[in-house]
Amino acid sequence: MGSPSTAITRTDASMTYQEFSLAANQRKMIGLQVLPPIGVAQEASDFPKLEIASLLTEPRDTKRAPYGGYAREGWNWTTDSYNCNEHGVEEIADDAMIERYGDLVRVEQIAIGRAINRILQRLEYDIAQAVFNTTTWTGATLTTAISTAWTTAASADPIADVDGAREKVITSCGQAPNTVVMTDYDFIYCLRTDRIESLLKYDASQVLMAMNQRGGDMQLVNSAAQALAGLFQVDKVLIGQGVYNASDPGIAASFSRFWSTGYVMVCNTNDDGMNGDLEAAAPNIGRTIFSTKNGEPLPGSDDPGFGSLVFDEYRDEPVRGSVFRPRNKRDVKILHAEAGHLLSGAS
Repeated sequence: MGSPSTAITRTDASMTYQEFSLAANQRKMIGLQVLPPIGVAQEASDFPKLEIASLLTEPRDTKRAPYGGYAREGWNWTTDSYNCNEHGVEEIADDAMIERYGDLVRVEQIAIGRAINRILQRLEYDIAQAVFNTTTWTGATLTTAISTAWTTAASADPIADVDGAREKVITSCGQAPNTVVMTDYDFIYCLRTDRIESLLKYDASQVLMAMNQRGGDMQLVNSAAQALAGLFQVDKVLIGQGVYNASDPGIAASFSRFWSTGYVMVCNTNDDGMNGDLEAAAPNIGRTIFSTKNGEPLPGSDDPGFGSLVFDEYRDEPVRGSVFRPRNKRDVKILHAEAGHLLSGAS
């Protein structure tokens, strides 16, 4: 039996601050689009995972002779597992701050906004570390070093680089990739190459300004990404723009990207939302697994993770303040490395 808790669940916080989340974070955080969310009823479990080789078989003779039987063949699977760990942070709405500024709602907004940012940043970081991973994607089948960096505008050929990775994915898992993932840094250099500019006729400086300006023209950025997706023969190009402060508290800020520059992932992603099946026979590099055992919500793939959060509030008298705590239970899981090919040396 669980221990009693004096915390109350703040469903109003989930509703009130969703607009903040979407406006501030969605445009820069792409993690759940790369490893789409899926809900599970148990927090930890083993599950059968269909082997990639069993998705497609060689074209053996299917002709049946009179009085003969039909060709039969089995399929193979392995056992995998997941383990959803609880994640959460706390922020304090100090009574002294409320007394100083005289606005309870404003102080709550700051506390909850900071807590949301902290927990979603960690989710984005964990997904980026799992996908741009040279330990998981190693060997000629799974990774390739780009021969001419995209920073060499005159002779770089991003299309040829992605085409090569695309063929590696097809021969590894039997299905063409539908997604390319890169940082904003590599995206800009990609657009600036002579090869791409001659085909798209985009002024990369305008796209760069739109990405850097608060409230910039994201329609221009999305249009450039969609045009690039057409050249790469995929459904979407995802651009990781988020940054975080890598310094400890009290030390001068040092900002880093969640998604490391120089890497480009060409892969299959599969988002089947609330009806998703962890055992589905579909090649995709992985999923972000959220526990829904106690009725927790499940985010959409275009949500940076806000939809998965449960908000608690409790009183902490020693510090004379109210504590706000967003939390969820999740696991970032790579399922089929063969469904992706990692390019390095883009910049």
